[in-house]
Amino acid sequence: MWNKRKNIIIVILVLAVLIIGGIFIFSTFYHSHQKPEEPKSSMNEERTRKSLEDVNKFLVQKDEERIQSFVRRRNWNMQKTGSGLWYKIDENKEGPEVKDGDYVKLDYEIRLLDGTLCYTSDSTGPKIFRVGATEEVTGLHEGLKLLSQGDRARLIVPPHLAHGLLGDSQRIPARAILVYELTVREVSPDKIQR
Repeated sequence: MWNKRKNIIIVILVLAVLIIGGIFIFSTFYHSHQKPEEPKSSMNEERTRKSLEDVNKFLVQKDEERIQSFVRRRNWNMQKTGSGLWYKIDENKEGPEVKDGDYVKLDYEIRLLDGTLCYTSDSTGPKIFRVGATEEVTGLHEGLKLLSQGDRARLIVPPHLAHGLLGDSQRIPARAILVYELTVREVSPDKIQR
């Protein structure tokens, strides 16, 4: 009788081990073939990022339409870079070309699309700075690298290459498109004096 009970207990234990092992193997296989569920915060961040990208693309497109309309109304023959900067070289001299790291001295005028004058070298003096290494707007750095000493040019700088969403907290409002009229007075690898 004891042998019969012992055999039944062994059979039950073997079956239990097989069942538990089978459940473990199935569970491991099942979970290894399932796509991991993203945490909700990660999904929300992704949706927010996508929404912000869509809004940014929309705003850039609207800025582009405003610039095209502005240029068309004035019958200006301008070119556009891949970044969205518009430019026209009105007077092309044979001076040294502007490169990253060069110092430049500019006479300039900055206006909004509606004609509002923001800044001018007549009131502040010439602008002197190092190309690619200062806090001037990105569009100005990009535009200068298309010019040489003595050149006179016009740039239209969209907000994403200018002061962006906030403006400069002085005379340039939020999301402003800027129109630069400038003349490159001097280009030098060394610091320029006023």
